[in-house]
Amino acid sequence: MGYEGVEFTQYEKWTPEKAKETGKLMDRLHMKVFATHTEPEYFEPGDKMKAAIELNHILGTQNVCCVRGLADTPTGIGYHGKSPGPDGWKELTDVLQNAAEILKKNKMGCSFHNHAVEFQPKDGVRPIDIFGKSKDLTFHIDVNVCRRAGSDPVAFTKQHPKKTDSLLLTDGPPDAGRQAPALGKGDTNWKEVFAAAESVGGVKYYLLTHGATDLTPLETVKRDLEQYKSIHG
Repeated sequence: MGYEGVEFTQYEKWTPEKAKETGKLMDRLHMKVFATHTEPEYFEPGDKMKAAIELNHILGTQNVCCVRGLADTPTGIGYHGKSPGPDGWKELTDVLQNAAEILKKNKMGCSFHNHAVEFQPKDGVRPIDIFGKSKDLTFHIDVNVCRRAGSDPVAFTKQHPKKTDSLLLTDGPPDAGRQAPALGKGDTNWKEVFAAAESVGGVKYYLLTHGATDLTPLETVKRDLEQYKSIHG
């Protein structure tokens, strides 16, 4: 079809043998592992981080992406939900910056995948802007989620130059049944999004994903790639 690589999710419990099998499959398909969608507890030093680094080494992963922000948990780090405020987000930023330094030594980058909560001000501060002050942490921006939260992905990209490692190309707005339109069929100004990402954002790759559809999974990803080529040029 023309896909160059993937981002794996729910891989953290894989064995090294499973990762080796998957890596061999990727090699046969001539595809890269651009990133892994990784839960936040794997970014804290310890056995879980060591295991995740081992798996990502085997897979040849380029970037390990933290997929959630804060919640009211004992450690303050976990699934996103009620935010403990700017101090908590700063604490998580420090954790991810430390993880980024460790991952850099292992020849991998570290990024953060946003939900709406990171773009919503808390005590006058957007958590995503606190992350933006981190030296090595980059962003994996879900375009439609950013827009749904009332933010402009183009303005955000320009505000944090060279920080947008990747974009998840989701379109919007969703219909009455909460189903998102096919890529390129919503009201997103993709020309401006791509221009900002490639001129100042430092984007390395784009990710395509799909929700509910009447097509088969393979038909859907083929359609979305064709839509990407049509809107990107």
